[in-house]
Amino acid sequence: MASEPSKKRLLVESDFLFGLRKSDPFHRSIIRSLDMHRNGAIKISVLSSAIMEVRTVLYSRALKLGQIEDVLSLMDEGLNDYKVTTYVPVKITDGVLAERLRTLFPKLTFFDSLHAAISKRLDSAILSSDPIYKEIGVSSFNYNEL
Repeated sequence: MASEPSKKRLLVESDFLFGLRKSDPFHRSIIRSLDMHRNGAIKISVLSSAIMEVRTVLYSRALKLGQIEDVLSLMDEGLNDYKVTTYVPVKITDGVLAERLRTLFPKLTFFDSLHAAISKRLDSAILSSDPIYKEIGVSSFNYNEL
């Protein structure tokens, strides 16, 4: 397993962003982790690939442009409330590694492979409810492990 969550920054992906909604099953855990970030116990960084994934999901659910803008604005506002201001960019090498990971692990999704590749590049753990990261050997923590 990875080192203690407080020793490194934790990368967050789309399930974390969707968890900002009060109706989300992970909302309480997300708020707890945001409180830990604000108090300096952990450092949360948002994967830029997660923002792309959120937009893709919202478009696939047939939300209108203004609705998607509203959702993203609310997510941004929620993150800002907890002083989460660090975003991790995607590099071309991440795309290369993501494709290699998808070849090695066929059940890895397009976006999860990108999140995993960035995590590997930065040697940072992912905070996620998705067990796939542990299955493929990527350092990760689920919300109950904080």
